[in-house]
Amino acid sequence: MNLVLVLRAAEDAARTAGKLQALECAAVLSPVLEFAATDAVIPHGDYDAVIVTSAKGVEFAGDARQLRATPLHAVGEKTAEAARALGFHPDIVAGNAEAILPHLLERYRRPTHFLYLAGRDRQPILEAGLRAAGHEVHTVEIYEARAARALTAEALAAIASRRVTAVLHYSQRSADARHDACRAVGTCRGAASKTRLADACRGKA
Repeated sequence: MNLVLVLRAAEDAARTAGKLQALECAAVLSPVLEFAATDAVIPHGDYDAVIVTSAKGVEFAGDARQLRATPLHAVGEKTAEAARALGFHPDIVAGNAEAILPHLLERYRRPTHFLYLAGRDRQPILEAGLRAAGHEVHTVEIYEARAARALTAEALAAIASRRVTAVLHYSQRSADARHDACRAVGTCRGAASKTRLADACRGKA
């Protein structure tokens, strides 16, 4: 069975490993980015709506009970589920920032005060789009992605023996972190990263 190196965060990697089994692949898990709370304080304010673009934005928000009566809009069903688990009632839910922005602009035609519970590394799509329409956006960076210092021993061994047929990257930053981690121990050449996943798993690579 071919091996795929999965670099996503530990809590998400297990789901990916299960999906890879359906493609006749085995996963080697080695998170290169881990999410952590920034311990940022959410200031009390007269917010008209809350926006979250990741489940982490809800999970790391701490005691946000004062916001539960405020309309909450979420990017992604997973984010919405995390919000519901903490007592929120998500209203607008869309798949990505580009998809939710027009819905927000349609709903809020007058100047509105948004609280955005965000990650430190993000695209400015929502903030720029809402501000361009005359809205106020108060962004609180609730969480950040921190690079792992090294790949796991299992991953290093698989790369060194050239048994890894594909690498799943989830962002440019995760790709850079993987490269830095394996370069530090001289194993970069053993990891293929551009093979089509389906071909790699079914032995066509």
